[in-house]
Amino acid sequence: MRRLTFWIGLAVSAVALWLAFREVDWDSLGQALRNANYLWLIPSALALLAAMAARAERWRWLLGGRERVSFGQAFRALSIGYLVTNVFPFRLGEVVRPVVVSRGGKVPAMQAFSTIALEHVLDVLVVLAILALVLPGLPLPEGAALGAQRGGLIFGGLAVVMLIVVWQRARAERLASWGLQRIPRLHPDPWLRRFNSVMDGLSVLRSPRLFTASIVWSLGAWVLSAISFHLALIGFAPDAPFTASLFVTATTTLVLLAPSSPGYIGVIELAIQQSLVVFGISDSIGLAYAIAFHAMEFIVMNVAGIVGLMQEGMSWSAMVSTVHQAEVTHEAPAVTE
Repeated sequence: MRRLTFWIGLAVSAVALWLAFREVDWDSLGQALRNANYLWLIPSALALLAAMAARAERWRWLLGGRERVSFGQAFRALSIGYLVTNVFPFRLGEVVRPVVVSRGGKVPAMQAFSTIALEHVLDVLVVLAILALVLPGLPLPEGAALGAQRGGLIFGGLAVVMLIVVWQRARAERLASWGLQRIPRLHPDPWLRRFNSVMDGLSVLRSPRLFTASIVWSLGAWVLSAISFHLALIGFAPDAPFTASLFVTATTTLVLLAPSSPGYIGVIELAIQQSLVVFGISDSIGLAYAIAFHAMEFIVMNVAGIVGLMQEGMSWSAMVSTVHQAEVTHEAPAVTE
């Protein structure tokens, strides 16, 4: 199954690259790359680092507050996770990140892992809120607006379900135990422990202080991401409105939910290019900007990840070994004979 997912991701990236380049005039693309003011990538990179810092701070609150995890631990683990996701398939960075942050001993890896799903829900909800602000003024097909509305309903419903499960934890545990015991040859105890670890990770939803801080830092992270996109865009299209960068921020986040190659090559370029077409920016300029921004993002995240590895005292081989160990921990269920 993993091999099939890998090849599907490569195919998606290949098709996305073909779609991005198929109607581009190569002379215009070269001219756009030559005429760009690349100095704007410097403040864009700084804003990207600030957005990563905001996400690390948000993760601290999701993990139970500042008392449990230091900012340095969270930022290093986040950066290492981005590095692994950019280099390896299957988004293994989302497995590595909880393992790295658990090295401090205060947060179990399984509990940290459960916060990743909550992060994704918060991110998509914030992105859908951005789309709700931007879409009414854009000349988009009716189907695109309808898709955003349906996405909002789906993820809003998921958030409500998560809240209900957390608030009714005792009942949820009894229901989970009842269901697991009725699965033939399945040993329920390991799965119940995993379920309880997930519930521990979602317990932030029961604390108004922790949940409010998580929401505030989520908003801050996405505003900084949009600023990073916009600062780089000024170097290619100086007259582009900030709403264009907000729209790019939202669309690139949503397309990353689809399978792709490591580093999301192709899908990001296509999403950025086609998002900017809506604002009257040509395919060539949009693609030139997408290539430059993605390259800058790739370098910044990977350098931060390498520095994080050094600060954690982890070699690359040790990190890869940690990934394999984490995968074994989450693999096939235990069964009774």
